[in-house]
Amino acid sequence: MRTRNNRRERGIALLAVLLALLLISAISLGMMYMANAETSVNDNYKDTQTAFFSVRAGLEEMRDRMRTNSVSPVNLPAVMPPGANSILYITNPAAAEVIAPATFGTAYFDDELCHENFTPGMLATSYSNPCTAAGAAPPGSANYVASFAPFTGTASALKYKWVRLTLKQNGSVGTTAAQWVDGTQPAGSMVCWDAMNNREVAVTALGFPTCAAANVAGLNLEPTYLVTSLAITLRGTRRIGQYEVAGLNISPPPAALALDGPAAVFNPAPNSSQYFANGVDTGPGGYTGPGTCTGTAATVPAVSVGDNTGITDLQSTIPSNRYANYTGTGGTPSIVNAGPTGSNQLSGQWLSPVQLNNMVSNLANAADVAYSCGIGAPCNGAGPYGTDAAPQITYVNGDFNFGSSSGSGVLIVTGTLNITGNSSFNGLILVIGQGMITEQGGGNGQFNGSVFLAKTNSSTSPYSTLASLATPVIQWNGGGTNGIQYNSCWANVGNNMHYLVVASREEMY
Repeated sequence: MRTRNNRRERGIALLAVLLALLLISAISLGMMYMANAETSVNDNYKDTQTAFFSVRAGLEEMRDRMRTNSVSPVNLPAVMPPGANSILYITNPAAAEVIAPATFGTAYFDDELCHENFTPGMLATSYSNPCTAAGAAPPGSANYVASFAPFTGTASALKYKWVRLTLKQNGSVGTTAAQWVDGTQPAGSMVCWDAMNNREVAVTALGFPTCAAANVAGLNLEPTYLVTSLAITLRGTRRIGQYEVAGLNISPPPAALALDGPAAVFNPAPNSSQYFANGVDTGPGGYTGPGTCTGTAATVPAVSVGDNTGITDLQSTIPSNRYANYTGTGGTPSIVNAGPTGSNQLSGQWLSPVQLNNMVSNLANAADVAYSCGIGAPCNGAGPYGTDAAPQITYVNGDFNFGSSSGSGVLIVTGTLNITGNSSFNGLILVIGQGMITEQGGGNGQFNGSVFLAKTNSSTSPYSTLASLATPVIQWNGGGTNGIQYNSCWANVGNNMHYLVVASREEMY
């Protein structure tokens, strides 16, 4: 009986093994499928991220080349499409590729351009669909420059194919007035960036046809540009990104030395027979920075102040036998009331601590070098602070010992600026916050450009913003042959040195 039962159980082990193998095979196949799926997902994610960061690379190349001090600057469009030279493309082909985004039917046609609504013929019928031939750039409107990115023209080129630059108009984003920058203004109105108030404005709302015209009238406005980039990977992933960018306009009121605010103090004043403040613009002839300055020389005050009290105070502290050393508009010495009751009226943006501090904040965000110091605890920098060939924006939060150093560009100090001896600087010096400069000892350095002071903040912690400007103070002991020579080119060197990203987005269709 026992033998007969054992024979009945033969094959059970084999069947169990087969079932186990089947189960293991099913699990293995499932795991392989999951691994393949995960690998595919990772590959797709990597590819789309490659496209995304390639788009960003293209946007950043254009933003870099817009700068006046770029190593390879581009010519910025000055008119809206479809005007001549109103569109600029940077092309970045791979090996043997031909990229012509303005030509319909080509591999990398710019099918986003019509969405900016520049002319009736280029209007988008739908924001969810690519542009057709009707939205192509008109003949003569587009210029092309080659990318300077590494490996451009080779198989290893970054995956962005082109980057486009145009001016922004009021109706560039959205088809209805409710979506525009200013729904009360025409769709074709140029859009400007107001850095003092951190906002975009339609320039016609201010009564001007262009941002440049508003700037000439004393408003610190710069054009807003649209920068658009297309990237396509080898696997076909496509992404389009867009920046809105604007250059900083940080020109001070025209003066060799501007003391903004009531009852300006210049005490002690330099007693050297060689010290000077000269408002006669040396213009392009005195400019040795990057690019070409085309400004025309003009004469401005040697010193501008905010009220008549400032004039009286300065005339009482400057030695009378040194009056002739202060040359410029007005009498001798050239000290002019540039406040709201004066003949050389400052625009309203220079009268508000909030607006001035907003400008300082924007400069801090764009600074090439920044120092964090304390009020009452000055720190030392590592100068020089830029060179004539490569000027920089230097931002100091707190008191700063400039010493006997030199520099070029823009220097912003929120505390007290301490300078000594043979210090020199070409560009714009902004002492906004505590609004105080101290100079110790004589020397033969010189400041070319403009120096601006404004007390916008309290002198006690937490150094909050004041409701109105307080008294700026400059103390100049000694003098030597130090001097401040007004130069409009150097005073404006910071304009468009950096372009800020006002907005960014990805176009989806």
